[in-house]
Amino acid sequence: MSETLSPVELVVAYKHGPGILREALAGMTAEALRARPIEGKLSSMEVACHIVDSDQFMCDRIKRTLATEKPLLMGVESVDYVGALRYHDRDLELDLRLLEIQREQMAADLERLPAEAWSRTAIHSENGLQTLVDIVEHAVEHLEDHVARIHEKRAALGL
Repeated sequence: MSETLSPVELVVAYKHGPGILREALAGMTAEALRARPIEGKLSSMEVACHIVDSDQFMCDRIKRTLATEKPLLMGVESVDYVGALRYHDRDLELDLRLLEIQREQMAADLERLPAEAWSRTAIHSENGLQTLVDIVEHAVEHLEDHVARIHEKRAALGL
């Protein structure tokens, strides 16, 4: 996302994320989902699970930024979750449904915000001062960037 979106546009992009992820994964077999066609990179299944787990952190960050005064948001090494949570054994449909419902609920909260709420701030342990706009923008960009990696894997697999 190269340009700054208005809060309304940002919420629309945020809501579209789960559909973008579903579309990127559409038609992939279990074997293709678990393949690592690009050496040293996660599989598409692992990327999808990473997106879902990371999105839970981001929802918490959004809520704490809205509900508390300048909260401290801790950085998370979610790449460590891949093996510990056995991403290749997860139910992809369950993960996708979780992402859909979590973003639907969070978007509904965001749509009800008064304009001034978008300038609320938090302190990220790695990135410093962030506004609510920054946090939601990061959630949108994170998903879109990782979906681009899934498309690279699809191309490498000839899909």
